[in-house]
Amino acid sequence: MAKSLSLTGMRSFVAVVDAGGIRPAADHIGRTPSAVSMTLKQLENDLGAPLFEGERKSNLSQVGRAVLEEARAVVAHYDRACSAMASFAVDFVGRCDIASVPSVAVTLLPRAISRARAVGTPFEIHVRDIDSSAIVDAVESGVVEIGLCVLASKRTDVSFQPLFREPLDFVCPADHPFADARKPLRWSQLENASLISNGSATALGLSEITRLASRSKLVASNVNSNLAMVEAGLGVTILPRLCRWKCSSAVRFVPLADARAARTVGWIARTGHALQPATRRLLDCVRELTGECEKEFGYVAI
Repeated sequence: MAKSLSLTGMRSFVAVVDAGGIRPAADHIGRTPSAVSMTLKQLENDLGAPLFEGERKSNLSQVGRAVLEEARAVVAHYDRACSAMASFAVDFVGRCDIASVPSVAVTLLPRAISRARAVGTPFEIHVRDIDSSAIVDAVESGVVEIGLCVLASKRTDVSFQPLFREPLDFVCPADHPFADARKPLRWSQLENASLISNGSATALGLSEITRLASRSKLVASNVNSNLAMVEAGLGVTILPRLCRWKCSSAVRFVPLADARAARTVGWIARTGHALQPATRRLLDCVRELTGECEKEFGYVAI
């Protein structure tokens, strides 16, 4: 049977790595440097291997690098679970920790939160606005309870329920030759496009986008950065249609003729995990609004 490891030890280890040393870590977590040092030593004894190379605590060992990722996840999950339990004890509703892709975070999610708060006891909601891959990691590690995102491949620890299927559009400045195109654009028309590459487009795995991205000299992972760069005339890009609801009038979204240029957005949670009542209430509102906003936002509700 594997030996149980101390949560305090893992928290101290993460703090030392993040702070860059024992003394600043001790100041951060409110312990003495000697206590942190002893806790680290005990964790290493329990593991049976050193976490750092040398005595300076600046270079992680191979074991330390592996332990760090797991320790971060354990500490984050523990902190969120404690907060959720404390909130539930107050009002029997709890709190909702949710992560969302930016396009949903600025369209459906605010409306869902407003509706959820209008019914029953108010509750805490913590929102993270990050990309799909980071959302999956956050749900798996317990940092958030649910995520609104795209799941590129099946994960054994995560369940996925689709909400809607959404097209991706060609995005260009208002003065671009294709800005007022009357017909959806074909890939052949975009052969010479100066593409600003991003994860939403390349994650589709379409050879046409891969070819355009391979020639790209500019990559931006954030939606707002993509839109700002397009507006500045630095190139064009391909983004989910929902992104147009918060963009400048100096940017145009033009449909693509290829029906494959679309993504399925849904909600994810850890497999078998019973959701907090607060989370269930917010999720019910998200699902209701997904259907109600279908025509407004231009996707197909599932």
